[in-house]
Amino acid sequence: MRLYRVALFLALATAACAAQAANLDFNLASNAVAAEFSTNLTDTGLEGSLGYLHHSNRVDLFDAGADLVGNASPVGSPLIFGVGGKFFYISPKNGIDNGEALAVGAHFRYTWPYFNRFAVGGELYYAPNIVAFQSADRFWEGRLTANYQILRNADAYVGYRYVSAAFNGSPNMTLDSSIIVGLSLSF
Repeated sequence: MRLYRVALFLALATAACAAQAANLDFNLASNAVAAEFSTNLTDTGLEGSLGYLHHSNRVDLFDAGADLVGNASPVGSPLIFGVGGKFFYISPKNGIDNGEALAVGAHFRYTWPYFNRFAVGGELYYAPNIVAFQSADRFWEGRLTANYQILRNADAYVGYRYVSAAFNGSPNMTLDSSIIVGLSLSF
């Protein structure tokens, strides 16, 4: 497992050096820590991301994704929306075999027009049985946040994250259900 962590760190560091515009997001919960690096891949709104979630009792989760991101309206709407997909590598800690999932989903961020330091955001990614592999039968991840811009390029936030998967025909198992506190840095 340490090899995966080193590989993820090297990939993030390499991407950060080559990126034109990038975002680093990390958050903490009582039993979990997560980090995500995202960067613009093209000038037309294609964004790539790499992420890692470690829950001390339940799961290690790696993801890599691509989303098309932009304003919801051509007039400069305060709503930024992205749609795309993520590949998840799921490594449960309770003796269940590892699984993979190719999830489709979306994320959004709405900044209040008259209180532009405040924003709400969220994401939802889902993979049904047809795109879940190895021992995984289905997977979904969701998150909601309330953000406050503390610097021009830094947001602090609180939120809620829920991650669930089913393995080998069993019912859904909660892999993470946490109140999170985080920081998002743009550079």
